Amino acid sequence: MNLDSIRRREFLAGCRDVVPLLLGLVPFGLAAGVAAIAAGMTPLEGMALSIFSFSGIAQLVVCQLVAIDSPIAVTVAAAAVVSLRLVMYSAALAPHLAHLDRRWRAVIAFFMTDQGFAMAVARFAAPGDRGARHWYYLGTAVVLYASWQLAVLAGIVAGARVPAAWSLDFAVTLTFIALLVPVVRTRADLAAALVAAGVALWAAGLPYRLALVVASIAGIAAGLALERLHQR
Repeated sequence: MNLDSIRRREFLAGCRDVVPLLLGLVPFGLAAGVAAIAAGMTPLEGMALSIFSFSGIAQLVVCQLVAIDSPIAVTVAAAAVVSLRLVMYSAALAPHLAHLDRRWRAVIAFFMTDQGFAMAVARFAAPGDRGARHWYYLGTAVVLYASWQLAVLAGIVAGARVPAAWSLDFAVTLTFIALLVPVVRTRADLAAALVAAGVALWAAGLPYRLALVVASIAGIAAGLALERLHQR
């Protein structure tokens, strides 16, 4: 089998294997689209945020802060904090991608998601030639990205059709609650959630809406600390 055939096989395998994950991604994208409209963004602004960030959690954080007119610096900082996990994902995949040129690594970095990372780790760990496995990652990324944008667009259209008198401000908060419950699975997760919630309440009076940033950092630190204690 020549190299082009191997690349095509890996790419199509990635496209196929990621399809079951869309059951969870599509509702999340719909919620992100509605949240953008609820925050006061125009449809164009909501889609631009989705296209250039491609991060559901970061998009929801930005929507929440835009809704309360937070300064741009605080909004960017909060989005960066909740995206720190992507740095760890990149470090874990780096040994498998060292042979790629800078353009390929830039593409992989842009498309990095929780789902894509999980599938890439499993694929790179499988026996066999790993030289073309990045095409598998690209296949998963293309399907995830296209599906996410379509879901966000549908949410934006739905949100834009809701009368302003209905006030969708509550949508962002409800979305965060719906996302939080399923992901709290370990003691470290619970500690992070509780510490973040407590710090957010304590820091609610901070200027420039810094409570979210401070609470995120405190929650991450608490979760990491408990995880290290558990490993020891």
